Amino acid sequence: MTLLALGVALFAVCHLTLALPEAKAALRRRLGKFFGPGFGVVSLLPLVLIVLGWRSAPLEIVYDAPSWGRMATFILVLVAFLCLGIFLFRGKLRQALRFPLAWGVVFWSVGHLCANGDVASLILFGGMLLYALAHLGLGFANGVRPSPEIRQGHDVISIIIGVALYGVFAQLHPLFTGVPVVTLTL
Repeated sequence: MTLLALGVALFAVCHLTLALPEAKAALRRRLGKFFGPGFGVVSLLPLVLIVLGWRSAPLEIVYDAPSWGRMATFILVLVAFLCLGIFLFRGKLRQALRFPLAWGVVFWSVGHLCANGDVASLILFGGMLLYALAHLGLGFANGVRPSPEIRQGHDVISIIIGVALYGVFAQLHPLFTGVPVVTLTL
């Protein structure tokens, strides 16, 4: 569980930098054109730690998930992926949500906490929920806003991409987590 907690903590530290304009600007100045790719590479380490930590964590139940938990997860994770799609494109929805990726993490986390009551889930989804709320709080407090550039048609594209990513990740979920999203029995 230490690996999982470490991964979540590193993820939060890496990404909270983006909600602090002065820290982000300093990194951008220091790294120059390597800021984007460098941040992407550095962001992969916490994700690897999270996946490895999750897969190696023992199942220790803290609470029984409610009967409606799985359905809530399907809906909230779909909303999370719609937020991801909105984050990826420069439409009016991105301006309206202001922090679509952080909102997506909130929906993803809450959804998974509705369906999972074990210690590893509390560390992962609870930790990511705390990170996303901190990101939103810091972002709003510091007046962070997305680029004002709005591109025609990007709202529609963002929704289509969000739904497509939801479908793709539902198929890849067992690969990363060892847990199938849906199990079909005959």
